[in-house]
Amino acid sequence: MYSQQSEWQNLKYEIPKGYSFIRIDPGKRENEISVKDIYLSGNSKVTVNIKEADLKFNQIKIGNYDENEHFVLSSTGSDPYFHFNMELLLQESTNNINIGLQLLTIITSLLVAVFSFFIGKSLKQILKFGRDFFVNRTLIMNLAKNDFKTKYASSYLGVLWGFINPLLTIATYWFVFQVGLRSGDIGDTPFIIWFIAGIIPWFFFSEALSSGTNSFAEYSYLVKKVVFKIELLPLVKIFSAFFVQLFFIVFIFVVYAFYGHLPTIYSLQLIYYVFCLVVLIVSLTFLTSAVVLFFKDLNQIIAVILQMGFWFTPIGWPVSMLSDFWAGVFKLNPMFYIVQGYRDSLIDHIFFFDRPYQTIYFWLFCLVMFTFSLKVFKKLRPHFSDVL
Repeated sequence: MYSQQSEWQNLKYEIPKGYSFIRIDPGKRENEISVKDIYLSGNSKVTVNIKEADLKFNQIKIGNYDENEHFVLSSTGSDPYFHFNMELLLQESTNNINIGLQLLTIITSLLVAVFSFFIGKSLKQILKFGRDFFVNRTLIMNLAKNDFKTKYASSYLGVLWGFINPLLTIATYWFVFQVGLRSGDIGDTPFIIWFIAGIIPWFFFSEALSSGTNSFAEYSYLVKKVVFKIELLPLVKIFSAFFVQLFFIVFIFVVYAFYGHLPTIYSLQLIYYVFCLVVLIVSLTFLTSAVVLFFKDLNQIIAVILQMGFWFTPIGWPVSMLSDFWAGVFKLNPMFYIVQGYRDSLIDHIFFFDRPYQTIYFWLFCLVMFTFSLKVFKKLRPHFSDVL
């Protein structure tokens, strides 16, 4: 599927086991299609040499072939296609051993084993935190509601500012990207609904991380003088920001309905991805809220990271623009999993279990980060009152 004409698109196909003949249909419409860089990827990458391959063409004219494996196809009938036997190339791609890939697999397996051991040793602490949250859930929600109200208490419009600012930001980015930079639709999806599916979870992430980082400083009177489970304070700030996120989830469905995209069974996945987003923020905030008391510059560092993170997360641009290597690097950002998940649920209609490796990576990242954050928090907690 092309998002725009005259742009190169990476097309990937999985070849079922036992098949060796490949057939490619460029479409019935009379047109010209440029093709380059055909290769098979198994244990190793094998490039298909068009001159040497036994290609069979039907109602297709081939022209403009060059030494870079780049050629142009022109449809000449109602059923254009070409096919060729790739049995030898398949054998070559599966029999060759990619040393780099094997080393990466071994290193990844070792890291997973180490992280699993690290998480297992702290499992009791993690379960205790979950139990404390469940027992004190009413208190946390009441404090979060009060925090949300008092945040805008001194302004005339009050809590409306919590919704006005994000709406104006969406309008600004829409104008810059679609009107100013003339960004086209993403496939068959209007740019605006593709864009809001990415920026709305980012609003919650940036606001909750920023406010949660300063939770102990803001509630210093609870930390110093009152017997209180202070590890729950970052949750108060996170759920205070969550009220705005709930509004914008409703906003998403209203905008999508306006464009004719009604809710489907896949839309229920938003519950899962919102939960993922909360877990990610909690795992990061427990670390930042403890460290910032001793390292005040962390607030400025987080502000810079969030500013850069917006552009390094594919929110306003599709990751398909990148090469395979750089796409893989950008997917290491855990917020990519969330943004992609919102779009999978609302646009692409893909279940989260259809992305098993990304799901495993995300949850491993969160568990490792949360375990590390709890250990740092436990070590620094006795000194909180000294620096507040």
